[in-house]
Amino acid sequence: MKLYEYAEEFGALFDSLDEMDGEEMEQAWFDTLESVEAEFDDKAENVIAFIKELNAQAAALKEQEKAFAERRRAKEHHAERLKKYLLGCMNTVGRKKIDRPMGCASVRNTPEFPRFEDEAAFADWALANDSSLLRFRPPEIDKTAVKKYLQAGNEIDGVRLERSQSVIIK
Repeated sequence: MKLYEYAEEFGALFDSLDEMDGEEMEQAWFDTLESVEAEFDDKAENVIAFIKELNAQAAALKEQEKAFAERRRAKEHHAERLKKYLLGCMNTVGRKKIDRPMGCASVRNTPEFPRFEDEAAFADWALANDSSLLRFRPPEIDKTAVKKYLQAGNEIDGVRLERSQSVIIK
């Protein structure tokens, strides 16, 4: 049987308690309850063990993701350094293009872009002179502060404190 089937059996068993009359029937009911409860606990233990295994696998995958991300970033940085090295060498010898069987390289001018010496100073200047040069983000809700505000007895339309349940696996 599956765990939910044991849970349903518990419900049916408790519904039948009111119909019990006689000491022998009550003893049989309690014996059945004890048996179903033991089987439920065994199944629940298996589910708990499986949850632990899945969490361990997820943690191992997370570590692998970190390792792969670090390796990817290292390879990307190495490639960028080599591109700058090749660009410098091509400029030194005056070559604008290299076309070989293993690959091609060509020197191109990139579009113009602003380079800031001090971005904070520029942002201050733009606020005072031309705010269209800035992007503004919408405000972010501080849910911890809202929780404390509501716990202090204050009310906010459309906001309430809510509690849910979870299972802790140890």
